[in-house]
Amino acid sequence: MKIALLLGTTAKEARFAKQMGLQQVVWSAPHSEKGYVEWEVFQRARDFFQSYDLELGVIENVAFQSYDQVMLGLPGRDRQIDHFCRTVENMGRAGIPVLGYHWMALGGLTTDYVRIRGGALSRHFDLETALRSPAAAMEWRGSPYPNRPLHVPDRPISSEAMWENLVYFLERVLPVAEASNVRLAAHPDDAPIPEFMGVARILSSLDNLKRLVEIVPSPSNGIDFCQGTISEMPGVDVIEAIRYFGQRGKIFFAHFRDTRGVVPQFTEVFMDEGDTDMFAAVRAYREVGFDGLIRADHTPRVVGDSRHAQRGFAYEVGYMRGLIQAAEFAASLGG
Repeated sequence: MKIALLLGTTAKEARFAKQMGLQQVVWSAPHSEKGYVEWEVFQRARDFFQSYDLELGVIENVAFQSYDQVMLGLPGRDRQIDHFCRTVENMGRAGIPVLGYHWMALGGLTTDYVRIRGGALSRHFDLETALRSPAAAMEWRGSPYPNRPLHVPDRPISSEAMWENLVYFLERVLPVAEASNVRLAAHPDDAPIPEFMGVARILSSLDNLKRLVEIVPSPSNGIDFCQGTISEMPGVDVIEAIRYFGQRGKIFFAHFRDTRGVVPQFTEVFMDEGDTDMFAAVRAYREVGFDGLIRADHTPRVVGDSRHAQRGFAYEVGYMRGLIQAAEFAASLGG
């Protein structure tokens, strides 16, 4: 596995990645008024990172506005799918092999931020609070995206409808992805609750993630194994989940973080104090032969941190590197 970080195309962020000893990066494609991301945009980003001896291995999501009508089954979905396919083709042309996408019609859900070890600031979710103040729980409405439009459907959307919309999307996009040598990695619903504001969240359970990778068979259909989100699911053995998807070659990309608690209430914490045995997780990734990118997903905010939380991520990357080296050493001893 290869440790990566989600970066922007700035010299400061690229230098930080190099200082952390990284070779791989993840990047989010910008919104385009054309509805698709042009090849030149991907190529410029790839060239920028290459100038710092970094390889762009994953595009983590395209703008929500580019496939929201597809998720909601609205009349403009076919045009959006055409544009999505063009984005995939342009990724393939630029030689970028993995596209992570979020089938979350209302985005990620967070209710507040709390103080954890030493006063560090970290994400918290409480279902009761979210149900009492639903609009406030939609984290993508917050300060990082002040001009982002609010997409709240005017009617309930059932689980069956969301599955139909997803299959409709995958059946049209996956052949293009295969031809372009691009793999699509679906992110689980975070927070993993079955519905919110009347809209189904169908990738909120392990069973449904298993259904996803089987419902439209394709070598390009897999998941972004967000270990933190999966650890938030009640009754799930994270290590066995790594083995399940990894043995089937369906982990195309991974997020590495940990939590305390599960739905209906959980808190993100430092990697060394959560509910998951993170060393066992690394050993499981090795056991199934996962050789893709794995990035420190979120980090608690620590004293004196930058806007990009670089102090927090430096701790996370160092911890991940230590776990990987320890797993390699244990393997060399036959353990």
